[in-house]
Amino acid sequence: MGIFSSLKKKINLLNNKNVIGLDIGEESIKITEVQTVWGRIVLNSLALIPTPEDAVIEGDIKNLSLLEEKINEALDENEFEANRVITAVSGEQVISRMVDIPAMPEDDLDEAIKWEARDKLPIDVEESIVDYEILNKKDDGGYQILIIAVKKDLIDKYLKLFEALELIPVAIEIEPVAIARTVDKLYMDDTIGVIDIGTKTTDISIINRGRLLFTRTVGMGGENITQDISETSGISLEKAEEYKKDNDLFKKEESNLIVRNLTTAIYRSLDYFQVKYKSFDIDRIVLTGGGGNLINFDRHLTKEFGVRVEKLNLSNRLRSELASEDYLSEVAQLLGVSIGLASRKEDDR
Repeated sequence: MGIFSSLKKKINLLNNKNVIGLDIGEESIKITEVQTVWGRIVLNSLALIPTPEDAVIEGDIKNLSLLEEKINEALDENEFEANRVITAVSGEQVISRMVDIPAMPEDDLDEAIKWEARDKLPIDVEESIVDYEILNKKDDGGYQILIIAVKKDLIDKYLKLFEALELIPVAIEIEPVAIARTVDKLYMDDTIGVIDIGTKTTDISIINRGRLLFTRTVGMGGENITQDISETSGISLEKAEEYKKDNDLFKKEESNLIVRNLTTAIYRSLDYFQVKYKSFDIDRIVLTGGGGNLINFDRHLTKEFGVRVEKLNLSNRLRSELASEDYLSEVAQLLGVSIGLASRKEDDR
C-alpha cells in the first residue's frame, strides 16, 4: 500500500495545477491551497501553525532549518498536493514608493525605474532586487508606478527554503498585491481600502476592481499596542496580550496612545490617497491581519473615518470541507494574504 500511495501522490503532484500560498509571519505561518469554482473560493488544504520562536524577526528569516522542519510537517499532515509555491514579503524588509514617470515607451521603463530607485529608495539598489508595477497610465502618456525593493539576501533565503521543501517557486509578491486579489474575489465594491494590521507594521492599501492603486506601510502593529498596555498598566507582556484580546480598547477611558497614533496614521494615509486620487471614492474598508480582530476596532474606525469598516468576511465566498464555518470566521483575518497568493494564476504579472 505504501508504494502505491507514494506513486499516487507523485502523479497528483504532476497533474495538480494549483499553487500553495505560503504566508510566513512572526507569530504564525498560514498555508493554503485553493481553487475558484463558480465564483466561490474552495479551500482544498489549510494549515495554520505558530512560527517557531525567533525564526522570523522583522520579516527576515533567521532560522531556515527550523522553518523548513515545521512547514514540512504542516504540508505532510494536512495533505497538500501542489508542488508549486508563492509567498509574500512584507514589513521592514520591503521598501516601496509610488512615483510618477513621464511619458515614454513601456520598453524604456526598466531603465527609468533603475534611476528612480537609486534616487528615491533608502536602500542599496545594487544589493537589492528592484521590481515595479504600473498602477495607472495617465492620459498624457505618463505612468503612476509602484517601485518595490527587497534585499537579495532575503530572496535567497526564501529560495533555499523552497528548495529544502522540494517546492517550485512561482513568484514572490508583496502582501498588498496578494490581499488585493482576495478582496477582489470577495467584494463587489468598486474601490476598497484594506488595513492589514500585522505584528509590527500596518499596511494601508486601496484597491479598485482588483487593481492596487495605493499602498503605504506604517511602523506600528499589534505588538506595539501590547507593549503600551504592559507599560501603562504595569503588567507582563503575556497578560497585556490577553487583555488586548479580551477587552474593548476603544472605549474613551481605555484608549491608549498607540491605538490613537495608529488611527491617526491610517487616517492620514487615506486622506493622502483622497487628495492624490480625487476621482476615486472609497466605498468600504476591510480589516485584515491579527490586529483586525481587536474588539470593536471596526466600529471605532467607522466612526472616525465616516466610511463603513468591517472585518474580512470569508463566509459568503469561501467553502471548505476541512474546517467549520465558526473556525473559518475565527481565523479569517489571518488568511487574506495566503488565499490571495494561492489564487494567483501563472499568467498574472
